[in-house]
Amino acid sequence: MKIVIKIGSSLVTSESEIVDKGFLKKISVQIDKIRSSGHEVILVSSGAIAFGMKVWNLTNRPENVEKLQALSAVGQIGLINSYQEEFKSLGLFAAQVLLSHEDFNDNIRSKNLKESIKNILDIGAIPIINENDSVSTEEIEFGDNDQLSGNVAKLVRSELLIILTDQAGVYDKDPSFNEEAELYTKINFNNVDNLEIELGDSGKYGRGGMKTKFLAAENFLEKNNKIYIANGRTDDILIDILAGKEVGTLIKLDE
Repeated sequence: MKIVIKIGSSLVTSESEIVDKGFLKKISVQIDKIRSSGHEVILVSSGAIAFGMKVWNLTNRPENVEKLQALSAVGQIGLINSYQEEFKSLGLFAAQVLLSHEDFNDNIRSKNLKESIKNILDIGAIPIINENDSVSTEEIEFGDNDQLSGNVAKLVRSELLIILTDQAGVYDKDPSFNEEAELYTKINFNNVDNLEIELGDSGKYGRGGMKTKFLAAENFLEKNNKIYIANGRTDDILIDILAGKEVGTLIKLDE
């Protein structure tokens, strides 16, 4: 089974360090176990701009597009090298893939992208996909990796999309500001409009939030696939999801 895993900016960076090596180590070990059980793994990782911000000790995300491009260009190198360092210790190899939303709107480019991902998987490497922020102003102004992960999962016909964030899943209210917020363990996406969900805002390093995760679900979900939204810092979260345990929020199209 092909599994697409999206990792949010807040997970790969640390308040005290430029990169959260502890998180990358835990997630890499889990990916190794998943691959050893016969699954193919594709990563969609945010964090290039966040990485660049940490390098220059910026606490607030700049609004200037040109500055964001420069931060992304620097941060992307550090991000992919951090993954590669952890992967290498486990005998794994990362392959960087930078793309834009336009790649999915052109039949030839879309076909080439699908073939490229297949070739990377065939040689035993792990594709790490990110938006090409360093050269595309459109991706910075309008894009996000949540929707990108949905597009990738749809393109490769994945049965499972896992979106890892810094929250336990989808709540009825923003748990950061409301102690009475309740977690949805399962959502029928056909009825999502009937649920009272405060979608909230993105973190200081990211540009997504729960709204973009729902847009990814809208694009990707079909009768035979599913999405999990879960806390990436929870121990063995990927293993537990594949084991069918009740963790995070499961989103499906139920009849």
